[in-house]
Amino acid sequence: MHSLNLVVHDNIPLFRCSYCGNCYGFLESTSYLKVKMRGCCWYFPKYKLIDIKNILSLGREDFIYEIANLSNSKIEKYHIEVLGYFDDEKYNKLKPQAKDFDSKLFFKLCPFFDKNGCKLHFTLRPHPCNLYLCREVIETCGSEYESYNRERKDYFAYCNYYNDLLAKELQNNNLNLIDNFDDSIKLLKQIHIPNFDFRRLREIKINFENEIAV
Repeated sequence: MHSLNLVVHDNIPLFRCSYCGNCYGFLESTSYLKVKMRGCCWYFPKYKLIDIKNILSLGREDFIYEIANLSNSKIEKYHIEVLGYFDDEKYNKLKPQAKDFDSKLFFKLCPFFDKNGCKLHFTLRPHPCNLYLCREVIETCGSEYESYNRERKDYFAYCNYYNDLLAKELQNNNLNLIDNFDDSIKLLKQIHIPNFDFRRLREIKINFENEIAV
């Protein structure tokens, strides 16, 4: 028996699923890389302004500079993307088909992947990482997942709204992360945004009929 619950730390939420990292054979966990048990860690983390603001509010300005200075980081005007590994040679050779799913993800690996899970504490990840659940878990949760789905949609709407607000504040001050990184970070630290009003979600017990790995 496994469980799903919501954890929140300083305005940063996490859908914590006890089955995460133990799956094998799920569509999302399919890997054509040498690393087979990499779960769904195929996302290349994109830190939007709202993610940067949340991390700055934790007092972790050092982490923002750390990812900005990585050789595999791509800094855009209003976000930082940390690029991972993509085996394009193997993808072009195999090109497997997957219904309603981008099969390129089978050949990708997050730069923060570790054999024991993500190298980063969840408060240092972009919000899509923390609120992602594979379709197998969602389907197994059934109707109980609806409250989590609503919370996810509401938090994403909150993030999109304040991300746009932060971008406008930078624009109004003729700042962006490419041309004025230090000044942009300084301004983001000064801007106040209200915390999201999280609901108290009931823990969901998850019972997979045929667990492939535990």
